[in-house]
Amino acid sequence: MPEGAYRYSSLRKILNSLWAATLALLLSTAPALADNVYGTIRGTVTDQSGASVPNATVTVTNTGTGVTRTTTTAQDGNFDIENLQAPGTYDVTITATGFTKFASTGIQLNVNQIYVANAALQVGATATQVTVEANPAQINTSSMELGTTITGNTITDLPLNGRNWIQLQQLQPGVVGGSDRFGMTTGGTDFSTNGSQTQQNSFLVNGVDTADISLNTAGIIPSPDAIGEFHMVTSTINPEYGRNSGAILNAVIKNGTNQIHGDGFEFYRDTGLDARNFFQPSVTPFHQNQFGGTVGGPVDIPHVYNGKDKTFFFFSYQGTRNVVPEGSLEQTVFTPAERMGDWAGLSTSSGVSAIPLIGDSGATYPAGTPYATIFSNNTIPQADLNPLALKLTNQFVPLPNVGTNQYEFNPSTVGLDDQYITRIDQTFSSKDSIWGYWLWERNPTTSTLPFAGASLPG
Repeated sequence: MPEGAYRYSSLRKILNSLWAATLALLLSTAPALADNVYGTIRGTVTDQSGASVPNATVTVTNTGTGVTRTTTTAQDGNFDIENLQAPGTYDVTITATGFTKFASTGIQLNVNQIYVANAALQVGATATQVTVEANPAQINTSSMELGTTITGNTITDLPLNGRNWIQLQQLQPGVVGGSDRFGMTTGGTDFSTNGSQTQQNSFLVNGVDTADISLNTAGIIPSPDAIGEFHMVTSTINPEYGRNSGAILNAVIKNGTNQIHGDGFEFYRDTGLDARNFFQPSVTPFHQNQFGGTVGGPVDIPHVYNGKDKTFFFFSYQGTRNVVPEGSLEQTVFTPAERMGDWAGLSTSSGVSAIPLIGDSGATYPAGTPYATIFSNNTIPQADLNPLALKLTNQFVPLPNVGTNQYEFNPSTVGLDDQYITRIDQTFSSKDSIWGYWLWERNPTTSTLPFAGASLPG
């Protein structure tokens, strides 16, 4: 075998092994119950008189991936093609013996949408085609749900503070900023829908629940450039969304197509735009840089694997580096006199010592002696001060800058976030396909003053 053919054959075997391993991993993973992330195209095929046309061939083609689905109409002329990849753009062609070919192009199918594509065939030769451009806006006659769908381009074009897609709730009527304790303490990213509590919203990514268990807030915030569509239901919620009474927010990750597409972005916010709060002694620095990009297309390797119309990938990366102020804080610290052992009130203290101590008279007192006896002059001798504790105090506890024992400062949290998203779509035939996505994110933070625990400033 020639050397080049041998290399291609070996590479083909490696790729086949990788695909088999990936498929085995997907099949062996415990399934996650997901709400509907697909679309449906249905309709009725009739002739010019309005009579139904049975056994007509209906073909639906995804114009981005080239994947086709085919069915035939029933005796009443109805057809129904479910589980179509959404969001996506589709063409529908209908052929029947004795009728001209019918085509409806440019159907924009959204997540959980049922698009009705009725067709009236005309008598004539099949070689003749009647093409109708699909209406992008269609009255929904198949679902009682009230909501909206926002496409990926709109998501990236809208100004989102911190690139958080949850803020898109505000585009819907009946959505207001949360006034309960959760809406007020989550940075203004939780909203109330039609009078429900902010904790009654449901957050989905690709139809899978991603809410934080304890607070029921969004646990995953995908990069807006990775979201192909955002679907939000606000009222008359269908049974599959029956857990919460607020809004249902479902973000769908983009998929690859037969053409290579990608983008890059960077959003930079400099400290030169920071302003000082009237009550703060100095400017609290805020600096943020968000950057990344996406790429997607077919898995097409010349002479080895032709993945067009079959295998597609999508990859997204977003990085965040920031310094976020926590606001002006004030803590009680040691006074200069207390650092030297001068503690007013010891001479009248009712407490007793737990260990032997040297008193201000120079005598050593056993454990259990009242502090009022040991420190009758309100002074703790240097011999009683632990050298290590004294070193830590001088290193980490600052001197007061407000009053006699208060220290006011503007703490900041240094943030780092790296998010990677990958999606793979594999079509085996017009009836069988599989897809999945993988998300990995790291977000370590160091708080200047933790929510609970230490109280040392800085």
